[in-house]
Parts: sequence; structure tokens; C-alpha cells
Amino acid sequence: MQVSKKYSLFVIGVVVLLVLLTGCSRSRVPNSAGQANSYLSVTDDAGRTVVLPHKPEKIVVLSTSFLEFLYAVDGKAVGRPGSRTGQIPPAAQSVPEIGYVYNVNLEKVISLQPDLVIAFQGIHEKLIPVLESNHIPVLLIRIKGYQDITDKLKLFSSIAGTTPKGEELARDIEAKVNAIVAKVPDKPTKVAILHATAKSVTVELDNSITGSIAKQLRLTNIASGSKALESDPDATPYSLEKLVEADPDKIFVVTMGYGPEVENRIKGDVESNPAWAALSAVQNKQVYLLPEELFLLNPGLRYPEAVEHMAKLVYPEVFGHVQ
Repeated sequence: MQVSKKYSLFVIGVVVLLVLLTGCSRSRVPNSAGQANSYLSVTDDAGRTVVLPHKPEKIVVLSTSFLEFLYAVDGKAVGRPGSRTGQIPPAAQSVPEIGYVYNVNLEKVISLQPDLVIAFQGIHEKLIPVLESNHIPVLLIRIKGYQDITDKLKLFSSIAGTTPKGEELARDIEAKVNAIVAKVPDKPTKVAILHATAKSVTVELDNSITGSIAKQLRLTNIASGSKALESDPDATPYSLEKLVEADPDKIFVVTMGYGPEVENRIKGDVESNPAWAALSAVQNKQVYLLPEELFLLNPGLRYPEAVEHMAKLVYPEVFGHVQ
């Protein structure tokens, strides 16, 4: 049977078209991030969609708190901020410094030619235009509460290409925290969380680091629902009158260090008032200075340790005493 030349050309054309379409569809299969031809697509904590075309090999981290997470999931940085408190993972000690978290040396960052910069939301927004104009992707990240810790472990492991590692660490933290919370007695306990600096004393709300840990332990924060300060969404103004009215069972004090200036502020604003001595927590010696490495900033991978520390202060009969 003879087939016309015109029909043969038509069939060949259809076959070629199908091959081309198949090839295109294979090359454009979305990756796990849902982006064609990209390694990862992330919506950061500022609501920005950041697409990483390939696995980042040269990462610059602008906050020391992020270093712990990155190295915990076997990632590496080519640039990091300096730290006056020494909170640098041993493996990152030799990584070049790019200034400090509040004073980043942009020229140094750009000179490292990173393919990703992990920045701190609320501090580094102003750096984005310059970095992006140099074709450097920027992720704005915060690690504030418990959920942030587990979420960021998973995110950083996705960036580093070690997803199982991040998921394993997140599960371990969740299991440790859940085990502590499961043993919390079912009895009402009121707490007040004072934040003292050399300049002022404020009261922390539920969304602060310490407040969120207290909430997980089912403690009643006497400041819960209070109006936050315009300058600090995690705190409300200190009022001894309200403190006396609520009469908390426990009082926690969070400070950045405890030098003479902070001590004088506490004595002047708090302890000098006779009403302070009338508080049940003061009379029962239930006023506790919390360690800043666990409660001033996010404790990171030590979050279960922070939860257990507070649990021991509130319920020593269940969790034992703080050593």
C-alpha cells in the first residue's frame, strides 16, 4: 500500500512534535519547591518569595543565632558576623567575619560572592536592595518562638540538602518538650516576667521568649492580654500596682547581664517600694533571675533545656531542683 508523500511528512511532523513536547515536559517538572528548573522556592518571614536556582554553596549568615541551625544540619557558611558573647559553633570559628549583626560590612559580604544571604527580619531589610542589585538572593528569617525553631531546622536542612537531618532534629526537640509538658501538674500558677535593663523595667507578654515557654508549661502570665509597648511588641509597661493586684506565685527576672547599672535599676524601680515586700512571691522567696543564654534571646537547640529550667523552678517536686 502506497502512502502519499504529503501524508508521510505530516506523520513525521507529529512524531517530532511529540518528542519535543515530551523532552520539554521532563525538563520542566517542578521540584519539591514547586518551581521549574529551580532548587528551592521559599516564602520567608517577611512574606517574600525567594527562588534559589541551585543548591547554595556559598552562604553568608548575618546573625549568630542562624549559624547554630545551619551547622546543626551539616550546612556551612563562607561569612558570618562577629560575636561578643562567643556564641559561634566550633566548626564556624575560622569563617571570615562580616561585621556584627547590627553593623554589617556590605562590601565584605559582596566580596565573598555568596549565592545566598540569610538575614535577620527586623534588622537587615535595608540591606536587601544593594544585595539584590548584585544578584545575591536574600532570605529574611526570624527565630523567635518554639514553632520557629522546628520550622527553621527543616528550612535550613532543605537549603543545605540534608532534609532528613533537619526533620530528625525537629522531632527530637518536639519529643523532649512534649515529655516535659506531659508531667506538668494540673494546678493554677500565676507568674510575672520582668525584663530589666540599665534604662528600664518592663513586663514580658506571652509572645516573648520567656512568655512563650511559660505558656507551654500552662502557667498564667499576669500580663497576658495587656497592651504592648510601641517600641517592643513583646513587652508592656511595668506597674507595681498591677503586680500587687495580681500577686503572682512566681516572679521571673530576665536581664542582659547583671551589672551595677541593671542592679540599681531593679532596686530603684522595683525593690525600693514597700509594696514589693508584700508580694507573696517575694515573701516566699519565689523570685528567680533567669539565665540570659536561655531566656534573653531564643535558646535555639537548647529550647528543651530552657523549658526544663523553668519547670524546675515552678515545680521542683516534679522536675527536681535547678543545679
